[in-house]
Amino acid sequence: MNNSRWYNSLRIQIVLLMTLALFPLGAVAIYQTNRVATEAERNAELALLALTGRAAKTEELIIERALGAAQLLAAMAGDYIDDPEKCAADLMRFVESDEHYSFVGLLPLSGQMTCASSGTTYDFSGFPDFAETMAAQERTIVVNADAPLSGTSVFIISEPFFVDGAFAGFISISVPHDGLPGTPENLVELGLVELITFNENGNILTARSNIDTADQELPLGRDIAQLSLSGVAFQGENQLGQKRVYTVVPIEGSPASVMGVWEGENPLVSTIAATLRPAIFPVLMWLASMSVAMLSIYTLVLRHIVRLRRNMNDFADNRNIDAVSNQVSMPNELKALNDNFLRMTNEIMQDEAQLEDALRAKNVLVKEVHHRVKNNLQLISSIMNMQIRAAEHQETKTVLSRLQDRVLSLATIHRDLYQSQNGGMVEVGALISEVVQNSVEVAVSLEDDVDVQKDINRILLYPDQAVPLSLMVAEAMTNAMKYIGAPEGQQRWVRVTLKQDPGDVDCLLTLSNSIGSGRNAESTGLGGQLINAFAIQLGGDVQTTETADSYTMRVHFKAAEFEPEQRDY
Repeated sequence: MNNSRWYNSLRIQIVLLMTLALFPLGAVAIYQTNRVATEAERNAELALLALTGRAAKTEELIIERALGAAQLLAAMAGDYIDDPEKCAADLMRFVESDEHYSFVGLLPLSGQMTCASSGTTYDFSGFPDFAETMAAQERTIVVNADAPLSGTSVFIISEPFFVDGAFAGFISISVPHDGLPGTPENLVELGLVELITFNENGNILTARSNIDTADQELPLGRDIAQLSLSGVAFQGENQLGQKRVYTVVPIEGSPASVMGVWEGENPLVSTIAATLRPAIFPVLMWLASMSVAMLSIYTLVLRHIVRLRRNMNDFADNRNIDAVSNQVSMPNELKALNDNFLRMTNEIMQDEAQLEDALRAKNVLVKEVHHRVKNNLQLISSIMNMQIRAAEHQETKTVLSRLQDRVLSLATIHRDLYQSQNGGMVEVGALISEVVQNSVEVAVSLEDDVDVQKDINRILLYPDQAVPLSLMVAEAMTNAMKYIGAPEGQQRWVRVTLKQDPGDVDCLLTLSNSIGSGRNAESTGLGGQLINAFAIQLGGDVQTTETADSYTMRVHFKAAEFEPEQRDY
């Protein structure tokens, strides 16, 4: 098991030492590049300000033209105020000739607008802010999401006009939001999210996307009315918590400013900043140094060690020997280590070959012993069979037959041992099945009918348990066939089961036979004594159950591990 710590790796230690050596140089590089990065970020912000001004050029022109038109109409307001019909006709032609305007009207101090491009008279005297607007007498730009005259979303430019040097009202021009242009594709690719114009009060006038949702892109925690004084660029979050870069450019000659909203990772800013980030040069220097160091270590040491370790693992797993072929470039120290490994593997292979020869000879000898024992036991069985045929008394034949069954059981075990491929273990499932079948064939004539049911697992046991188990089954089957009977109206039957829990050593042998209403055979008790004796050798526990129709024997035991005999010295 490999318990080495990760920090003991040669690669890790070299990286740590090289990092320590390069740390002072990295600190100097960070200090030197910090000012360059700061200046680069400032230049990027100025570039965004320029892009914002270029993007807002259309809004700026529309507002400037509207202001110019308002100033022109304000100069002519003295002539129009006394001739509402001519005024309405001229204003109507003015709106029809320019698609950027949806409404133009002359609003006098009375609030009764009789001169309008729509040709209709309107009363604004009851509006909430009418008195304050007239009192201010200043140029204003406001927005109305649902203008009462045009019925659309507009921003309204109001220019004061004077008659005989006295303030007389306002010229109002409405510019619909639907007429504003879209955002150029090149600016969208650079990360422009929204372009907003707002007045000196911080009210949104126009938005390139949707004016109803434009307020979500305003900077969180900042008063945009304070940002309209001069051009500025800063980073922050919008109302949804998303990172943004904001640029503000005032529109000359008007109380409005333009705000550009850029993505937080704006390509222009991120590219320059990422290129000149203070830590980039030290990191590149560190990576280059590490690459050279790692390449040197790998070329001189690691590749030879890795190949040698792979050969060791291959030898440990598969006993394959693959010497490191290219030893010319291998350092002398590693070459000596490789030679020692080859010498060690050669010695191990020779020792294992000798052990395999010795083990093969031992297996052959053991199988030969089992084979000869089996032949001798079969010879004894044949002699006993001759004695059975020669015996005159039935009791003598019965005793000799039972002894013959035990001898044949032993012969069967030794036969399985010299045929076994399981390292000296006996597959007792097949052995028990054969013993049961032989016992039934010996005890039952062809005319008799006995239902034999077997449910036997494949279980491997060492001979120390296989021998007493087979003898116990043979004795139990002899008793079962001796006392078997047919319940009233049923067939005689014998059931044998041998089970082992999966992944466990607990085993259960169950042998049941039917019994009739009366028993004619006389019991000597010898069979029960032998079964108990075999159970003791097996290390099991015998339990018997008898009912009116059946007799059942259960034996619980554990499959034991091999235990060599203790020596006398």
